[in-house]
Amino acid sequence: MRLLPATLAAAATLALVLGGCSSEDQQSAQDTANNAAESVGDAAQGALSSAQSAAPGIQSSAGSLADDAGNVFDDAKRATFVAAYKAQFSTLSEGKSDEDIESLLGSICQQITDGKEKDAVVTDIRSQATNNGNEPGVDEAGRIYDQAKVACP
Repeated sequence: MRLLPATLAAAATLALVLGGCSSEDQQSAQDTANNAAESVGDAAQGALSSAQSAAPGIQSSAGSLADDAGNVFDDAKRATFVAAYKAQFSTLSEGKSDEDIESLLGSICQQITDGKEKDAVVTDIRSQATNNGNEPGVDEAGRIYDQAKVACP
């Protein structure tokens, strides 16, 4: 961007130097100055266009980084839910894989997102979390709901 002022100054200086010349020389100097200014303007426009073209890529990269950070955060919340579930509800988690527990979390989160009432979700948790004949009580299912709600993306 420093090129534009320098070129304009050079063109003005050229016009002043040639000011004492014939009208043909003055016209030639003016044409040269105009061409130089036009070239600088075109270069500046090209640079601006390049910067504008790069901006969406930069925004996209920033958005991608934000998405990645969000995904890492969601993964951490899921892992924390699974660990807490296994620690607090050992009879309900016995023999279940992390994926099984994550599936329960996904189901709960979907119901919450759909706007289902807490009592209805808790009732579903009681049936979904039943393991080897061990059904969680209403209080246990309520705690699972509360922990899941925090872990939902």
